[in-house]
Amino acid sequence: MRRRGKLALAVAGGVVLALAIAWAVVLFAFRDVATTLDEKDVSLTVITGNGRPGDYGVYAYATAGYETTDALAGARHDYPAETYVTIQPGGCGTLVRWQPIAQRYEEWDYCPDGSLAGRTAHFEWFQFGNTDRWECPEPAAVQGEPGSSWVTECFRPETANAAAAAETITYEILGHETLTVDGTGVETLHVRSVVVGTGGSVAEGQVDTWYLVGTNLPVRRVVVHDSTTDSRIGSVLYHESAEINLLSLEPRG
Repeated sequence: MRRRGKLALAVAGGVVLALAIAWAVVLFAFRDVATTLDEKDVSLTVITGNGRPGDYGVYAYATAGYETTDALAGARHDYPAETYVTIQPGGCGTLVRWQPIAQRYEEWDYCPDGSLAGRTAHFEWFQFGNTDRWECPEPAAVQGEPGSSWVTECFRPETANAAAAAETITYEILGHETLTVDGTGVETLHVRSVVVGTGGSVAEGQVDTWYLVGTNLPVRRVVVHDSTTDSRIGSVLYHESAEINLLSLEPRG
């Protein structure tokens, strides 16, 4: 009986050890990473303009924020103290892209009249990437006269990783505000957008953007976003909170 008991304990211990090793291998194989990008990384393929504020180029921002997910074991990406926005030709007219880390970016597609044709959001967790492409059937205005407001809808088709979803976005123009950039007062237009997501991504969020007047250049942006997405591994919770402030009106690159 003692030998059987010892054998059972040995077998049980071996199983526990094997499971622990297997779990360690899984965690190593699918370990999460967050890679900081420097200006050189962002500037490699950037087309530059005439050097005026809002022209094509790279813009630097003081940054504070992070994103989290509860997928697998859960993870958090803290954003670096300095991140970059690029303004480039493409899409409906102009592509404005913010990429705080290699695994995360947001890109807005603006038409020549300043309306938004759509946006692309990319996320990567545990070395698995997912790109959401949101299209607005009718390009939506994102700037307007102080005191005005309107509602628009954008849609994301079903992907291999997530079900189809819709966003209802309420824009409100809060007015002109003067912000300071590198010691200089700059006139901006404060736009608030409140997002409600339905379908494959149940979401709510608020984004406040202060645009340099007459351009698509954000001088300041504050975002808080929460979502629950139906994915191939089940419901995944996501949260992002971030603030960026323009360091210089002069584009780099």
